[in-house]
Amino acid sequence: MYHKTVAISTTLAKIVKSAPASPGVYIFKRGGTAVYIGKAGNLKKRLGSYFRANAGPKVRALRTEATAIEWQETGSEIEALIREAELIKRHLPKYNVLLRDDKSYYYAAFTAEKFPRVLVVHKTHLAGKRFFRVIGPFTNGSALFGTLKLLRRIFPYCTCKQSHKRPCVNAQIRRCLGFCCGKNNFQFPILNSQNYYRTNIKNVIAVLSGKRERILSRLKREMREASQKHEFESAARLRDQIAGIKNIFSHRHILEDDGRARKQTLQYGGILRWKRTEQEIRNILGGKGKIVRVEGYDISHISGTAATGSMVVFINGRPVKSLYRKFKIKTVRQAHDLAMHQEVMRRRLAHEEWGMPDLIVIDGGLPQLHAIAAVLRPGNSRIRLAALAKREEELYIEGSARPVRLALLSRDAMLFFQYVRDESHRFAKKYHHKLRAMSYRNV
Repeated sequence: MYHKTVAISTTLAKIVKSAPASPGVYIFKRGGTAVYIGKAGNLKKRLGSYFRANAGPKVRALRTEATAIEWQETGSEIEALIREAELIKRHLPKYNVLLRDDKSYYYAAFTAEKFPRVLVVHKTHLAGKRFFRVIGPFTNGSALFGTLKLLRRIFPYCTCKQSHKRPCVNAQIRRCLGFCCGKNNFQFPILNSQNYYRTNIKNVIAVLSGKRERILSRLKREMREASQKHEFESAARLRDQIAGIKNIFSHRHILEDDGRARKQTLQYGGILRWKRTEQEIRNILGGKGKIVRVEGYDISHISGTAATGSMVVFINGRPVKSLYRKFKIKTVRQAHDLAMHQEVMRRRLAHEEWGMPDLIVIDGGLPQLHAIAAVLRPGNSRIRLAALAKREEELYIEGSARPVRLALLSRDAMLFFQYVRDESHRFAKKYHHKLRAMSYRNV
């Protein structure tokens, strides 16, 4: 059901006022016929742009012909992207052709192979090619690429152009099932059936086709069945897929700059928003104590030279730059990140007057986590410890056997961990560049 229909004769101020500032799709109509369909991250701003005085001739023609506007709110830009593609394919509005060259539309094409690949192509590339399924048109290629990237974390599939003997990088980071790797298949240990690959492709198609609720219902049923059969590993995988799909559709904006998004989450979130995020982080990490002060650490150097360490501080989800500290590595002379991390942590713990953190986040994986734990424990049992591996975007938690994928967290929690990690990296790198510049001047 559409949220609102507004007559074009209504003044611009009333149209903009009545439209919601949320993601969604909109339809310009003449009578009962759709003449243009679009999507927006902010319906109020997007619809208002059509009534600017300097609008082009095609937009003015659309305004003249249309007699009403309909819009439908969606939970995210991804949902709006998929809904827009469905509506354009169904109604074939004439102004979608006039306002946009048909060659600039994007399609998700699935190759007709034993292990299908997923390609993003223009309509002109579809002719003469063997595809068993094509979904579209999508008006925004970046949004489509971003959606597929998120889906691939949940339902891995191959993208290699040809078979090869050694496992591809994507197979090693579990974004690919390895069937593209020829004879030396590099499969996930829990997966011994090639039918799983086909199932993943079907799930990707279902999501892009707007069948989210149907696929969620099926996955929940399969998860219950696996649990009843005591197939707990399969049940856990299905649980992660369900959480991943829900998380994808909670991404309200997928086109904005990630760094800006992280800052906005913290700067404009407010104390109530941080309380929700803090509660989620506590649930992930375990422990009853509140998380007020979070410190992030990173190391920067080139082959051990001009090595620096950083400490960034967040209070109630917000960076407090006056509390940041930088360290020039003094005792480690070679490229040994773990030893450098340990030096920084020893020096930091010697300054109790700085206050102690509730949570420490290290830029790295299990080796960095273990290195810091060796210095931190047992004297600081209250401080919780985690490490964020950038390549796979997985959070390693002290005492937990398996990492937590950031894609499965809420958007605010995911962005918070990424912001702490990125800020510590930025601060360490900035000091490292400064030391290098000083060394060059002293030559």
